Amino acid sequence: MIQRIQSIYLFFYAALAAFCFSAFPALVDVSNAIAEVRYIPLGLSLLVFITIFLFSKRKMQLRLIQLVLLVHIVFSIWYVYSFGLAKMIEKIHLVPVLFFSLGLLLLVLAYRAIKKDEALVRSLDRLR
Repeated sequence: MIQRIQSIYLFFYAALAAFCFSAFPALVDVSNAIAEVRYIPLGLSLLVFITIFLFSKRKMQLRLIQLVLLVHIVFSIWYVYSFGLAKMIEKIHLVPVLFFSLGLLLLVLAYRAIKKDEALVRSLDRLR
């Protein structure tokens, strides 16, 4: 259901993550190990896009958003750790910093809105 505010938050997160797919560097060298980090935002974007269409299953939506939040936070910590905080402030890494901060905000707002919907439905069920 697109008219719900959490769907809008999730759509903006999916669009932001899809944009970051092209903005992240293709390969990151971390301790002599090469890792493809571009595909993590794309995977998160697809998972969130699927979550939008689970509007009738709010509990599953909450679980999936918790999973995306966990992966988002772990990916953010790993990315900052691998590049160092000083390099993250440079212009080159401005897009990932925006992705981490704005993405986290959008996910938390969507989670709160879904919990609010669930509480409203439960209260209406009690009145019946």
